[in-house]
Formats: sequence, structure tokens, C-alpha cells
Amino acid sequence: MDADATGACGYGRTAPTIGDGLLGLPLLPPWIRTRPRWFPVQELRNPVLFYLEAWLADLLFGPDRAIVPKMEWMSLAPLTVGTVKARNLVEITIFGWPDVQHLVKSRLLSLASRHREHRARAEKMVQLEEFWKVHASGPQTPQHPVA
Repeated sequence: MDADATGACGYGRTAPTIGDGLLGLPLLPPWIRTRPRWFPVQELRNPVLFYLEAWLADLLFGPDRAIVPKMEWMSLAPLTVGTVKARNLVEITIFGWPDVQHLVKSRLLSLASRHREHRARAEKMVQLEEFWKVHASGPQTPQHPVA
């Protein structure tokens, strides 16, 4: 079997096209979502809202936000992640029971803090490497003070 016969996805499947939804109906756009069956409607009333830098959201949720459904499933708290056009920020909304909202928010902020620390450490390492490159090109003989 050649590559064209099996399709782009492999294993005899073809790549999905527009209109390949369930029963041939068009797929919904990714920003239109429905409430999960397990989630009570009354818990949609008081969401927790906070903001993160866009680069942090890309690290936490993936550049295409592919990790959001996994986080929702693991935490049992629906999330929305939307960009704020005025700044380079992302708006994160957490729905659910108050204790779950607090837990999810604290975990996300903890991960964000860790990524900030790693980025700052990486920037310091780059500066240190540049410093050593500049100073390594100097005289190779050690200079000891003579008393």
C-alpha cells in the first residue's frame, strides 16, 4: 500500500476535512463549547477569573490550547482560555465548586511561577556564558599579584 492510499493520518485513515463531523454534519468551531454532562449548571454562576502572560499560557496549555480539555477532565473544572487584545495577556476563567476553583487556580499559578523562574534562570545563564566568552578571550596566563 502506498502513502497516498492510506491517507495522511496513516493506518488506513484519511485526513479529516471540513464537513467530516458526526453523521456528515460540519464540525463546530473550537471556541464553541458545550457544558460537560457531569457538570451542574448552577456551578457556572461564579467563575474565577485571572490573567497570565501569553507566553506562560503557551507553556501551560500548549500553543493551540490542546491541553485545556485534559486539565478540565483531570480537575473536573471547566476552563476557558482567551486572549486579551489590549495587552499580551491571556484571560483564564475557571468554573466549578469554589474549593476546586481555588485548587486549579493555585496549581496554575504555581506552574506559572515555576516557568518564570526557569526563564529567569535561563536568561542569567545566557548572560553568564556571554561574560565567560568575553573574558576567556583575554590573556591566557594567570596574573598573580606579587607581594
